[in-house]
Amino acid sequence: MSEVHVLTTGEAARYCGVNFRTVIRWIERGQLKAYKLPGRGDHRICVEDFVGFLRDNAMPVPAELGSATRKVLLVSTAPELAGCRSLLQQASVEVEIAGDSFSAGALLATSKPAMLVLDTSLEGLNGFQVLDCVRSRSDFSALSVLVIAPAGEVNPQRWLDAGADAVVAANCDRNELVGRINLLLDA
Repeated sequence: MSEVHVLTTGEAARYCGVNFRTVIRWIERGQLKAYKLPGRGDHRICVEDFVGFLRDNAMPVPAELGSATRKVLLVSTAPELAGCRSLLQQASVEVEIAGDSFSAGALLATSKPAMLVLDTSLEGLNGFQVLDCVRSRSDFSALSVLVIAPAGEVNPQRWLDAGADAVVAANCDRNELVGRINLLLDA
């Protein structure tokens, strides 16, 4: 099965039930993010941006496009967190796992996940720096971030203030973690 990453204005128009010129107007007004191809200047729309546009405007998301936004990058080396992968895959979530910040950065750029699950107890990783980096870049503006706070964390609010969308304790139940991930993906 080939995976669709970009749409033409005509394809986007068919999904919305409008004329392709309407899609071009949305792009020109800055309502729908797109890029132009060299030469003729045809527009191409990333599926993730299109799905975000549909959700922002309370429009239905086609099933074949909705699955493209259910990608999670899990940054952790804890075996119990890696065990969540099978539970997430059963819930139709595509999961990538990175064991260090370098791999995480590379996967963020290439796989374009909808969510980052950040285990802050990872050695050599400063979770606040990662949050600052992610929130300062416009290409990650739609990325949801779930922080797994270190054991004994007394103030989880500081992670939310730093840019996390949700915080769970490191010793939380796997089903609770998977439930929270699904809730954020569906929001």
